[in-house]
Amino acid sequence: MRTNYKVHWTPADSTERRTSVVSYDLPSAQHRQTELEHQGALDVEIEKITLR
Repeated sequence: MRTNYKVHWTPADSTERRTSVVSYDLPSAQHRQTELEHQGALDVEIEKITLR
């Protein structure tokens, strides 16, 4: 099994929740989370996805 991650967030200028289209490894997901938070995104979360 392979573990990937999705990132969920709410843009600062919107109330519509978004989800990454791509899957990330954990370090990349954490980097994306940091980028989004610096852009003002709210409720940024990383979700673990297990692929079979």
